[in-house]
Amino acid sequence: MTRTLKAIITVLISTVALQAPGFGAEGSVELRPHWFRCNTHTHTSNPPHSDANETPEFVADWYYAHGYQCVVITDHEFLTDVTGLNQKYLNSGEFLVIRGQEITQQLVDPTYPGGVRQLHVNGINLERAIMPIGYPGPARGISAKLAYERNMAAIVAAGGIAQVNHPNLEWSVHLEDLLPLSQPFLFEVWNAFPTSNNLGGTDDGGTRNLSTEELWDGLLSSGKVVWAVGSDDAHDYQHMDDRETPGPGKAWIMIQAASLTVADIMDALRRGHFYATTGITLASYVADERGIAMEIAPSREWSPALKPSARYRTRFVGANGRVLLETTGHSAQYRFNGTEQYVRAAIIDSDGRRAWTQPIFLDGRRDMSLLVTTRNAGTRRMN
Repeated sequence: MTRTLKAIITVLISTVALQAPGFGAEGSVELRPHWFRCNTHTHTSNPPHSDANETPEFVADWYYAHGYQCVVITDHEFLTDVTGLNQKYLNSGEFLVIRGQEITQQLVDPTYPGGVRQLHVNGINLERAIMPIGYPGPARGISAKLAYERNMAAIVAAGGIAQVNHPNLEWSVHLEDLLPLSQPFLFEVWNAFPTSNNLGGTDDGGTRNLSTEELWDGLLSSGKVVWAVGSDDAHDYQHMDDRETPGPGKAWIMIQAASLTVADIMDALRRGHFYATTGITLASYVADERGIAMEIAPSREWSPALKPSARYRTRFVGANGRVLLETTGHSAQYRFNGTEQYVRAAIIDSDGRRAWTQPIFLDGRRDMSLLVTTRNAGTRRMN
């Protein structure tokens, strides 16, 4: 492997310096970060037109009480003020609320349910609110590509990071809508809202829609730099025992960052220093010029009478979604052979929980528009 390729890997991957077996030789990347559990798609009852049923205070308290360290409040067409919430948690230094917005972009199209397509995008850490094209109604006479381009450009101009939300909501988004986009973005590989259709499917007429994971691979295979997130898209905090309601705590990301500050969390999101999960936790993850190795943490004990019993299957996935290697057990390793375009891991356990690591790019790909931060773009050691 060339020195240039090694440098690219060290810039683009997220790495945990916990001794994983078989790798970690001299020259490997070693970072010792803090881990922060975060949800990047959360709604409250704050704006007058909200479709959520609890206050920002209740929502922040719920996430704090349930082991999260970070939440992004993304109310529709409204920037909820989080200053008071952060002052509340300031002394503990254990919880951060970030201001965001869901741009609820709709596009008139009679061939879709309700006559509109849903092209929603989150703006994370925005300086100002962004109204969808055509607001308060849906946009007309433009393409999905143009709608995404306009809203993503507005998010970047407002200091934020763009996140494409629930692409399979009402089967609204197709790969060809996203392929022309030049602006890097986050992508919901799992949205926990009950009607998000994450797994894709075929209708009665034989038309097949890709799963969100297949959409992600289509973007990666075309040369895009796209990081995958899992999100709650929580709206309902009063019926959380009902699996059919969009409640909190169902999908999130584990972020590797130097500290629990907006600057460091945003830096980690831009770099892809996180993994997405619906409940699987990594005990270790190491990547270097030779390959990837990881250890999966044992499943949580839900009762003193029941010991963890989940079983795990890990797939290392490459270009066009091809499975390069499938393995079982708590340990998983993959050695690069030099022909891969990218390699990522997808994990599922015997209870249906999932996790996705970010792609390791092996084709020289770098998109500095995603990586531009106030920090040096090179590898750094974190305490």
